[in-house]
Amino acid sequence: MKNVLIWVAAISLAVISGSTALGAIAKIKSPELALSLFPQNGFAAQAIASGLTMTFVAENKGKFPDLVNPSWNAMALQAFESEAISPDAIAVVALSRTGNVRRELMQKAFELSRRQKIVTGWLITDSGKRDELSALLDYYDILLRTSSSASSVVMPAMAAALADDSSIEPLAGLLSKKPPWAYRFWQQVSSTQQAIGNAVQLRKRLYKPTELSENYPDPELVKALVKSERFSEAEELYNLLSQEPSDGSLIKNGSFQHEPKYSPLDWQLFSTGEYGATIAEGNLQISAIANSGGLFARQLVRFPSGLLQINTRFASKIPDDVNMELRISCAETNISPRVTVRLPLIEQTGRQQISNQHSGCSYFWLEIAGRASENGNGFDTALEYVSLRSE
Repeated sequence: MKNVLIWVAAISLAVISGSTALGAIAKIKSPELALSLFPQNGFAAQAIASGLTMTFVAENKGKFPDLVNPSWNAMALQAFESEAISPDAIAVVALSRTGNVRRELMQKAFELSRRQKIVTGWLITDSGKRDELSALLDYYDILLRTSSSASSVVMPAMAAALADDSSIEPLAGLLSKKPPWAYRFWQQVSSTQQAIGNAVQLRKRLYKPTELSENYPDPELVKALVKSERFSEAEELYNLLSQEPSDGSLIKNGSFQHEPKYSPLDWQLFSTGEYGATIAEGNLQISAIANSGGLFARQLVRFPSGLLQINTRFASKIPDDVNMELRISCAETNISPRVTVRLPLIEQTGRQQISNQHSGCSYFWLEIAGRASENGNGFDTALEYVSLRSE
């Protein structure tokens, strides 16, 4: 009799062990099957309850239910009873409650795991409703670190938040920790029109002279500021980042000593298969084949009101059959009329005077343009410097 009881017990243990193992496998492939097995699998119940809840949220464009379906709550409670550390189950139970009880349960679920989308999603929504910006940004940070698919949704939201002045300090605190998503954030900011004004203040808040410039897509931000005609902010950012000594000229890098990093606040260079410009050996190297040419280089320059003097010097005499000129036009689209001044570059060394006394414009495009003659051999020349100073 004793041997029979041992045998029966062994068979029972084998059945229970086998069904438990099957339940562990089935909870991933088929939660409904897992729930039909004995003993009941808490993770399977959690999977069904959370899956139904996430489907509801997705179908309602991110809106969480005021109260979950009672049957979902029952499955979540069943999961919690079997597996007391099931964060998704706790989250579903929380959604069957209201007020502070719901919030406290969600926080408990969050403490168990930071990878549950229901939990993090609800906490983000709740922080937004309560205007708790620091908490909201912290949850965004966690979501970006734990979900590879979150970036496409979270990044635009974080960048848009920068439109609010009150977001600068919380974002500065978060970004000062150098999160892995920081570079992507700055890229998103550069393409978010309403955020780029405050982006300058945020960048200044984080700036350190010893930092690696490669950690920030600053050239993109400078271009975005110029494109939006936020010229003074672009200049402010350039002055912070460039660290290039000034020789007193209003034109930056007018002696072409370094490659431009923040165009068009320093030189923006243009090149095609027929003509183009590069900076090399301390010169602006300009070339064009026969019957070709156009804009070689330009820079956004702030002109003071008054008389100004422009000086240029080429490395050699400009060929007679080459048409070279400086073009100056107001960059501010709200100024009318917008007249383009064309100054011919004929002599190897040139000096010309212009006036900005009555234009009403402060920021101008200074352009170097030219064209080779139709019947010539094209040309190669080098501009050694160009300067602009108040008289």
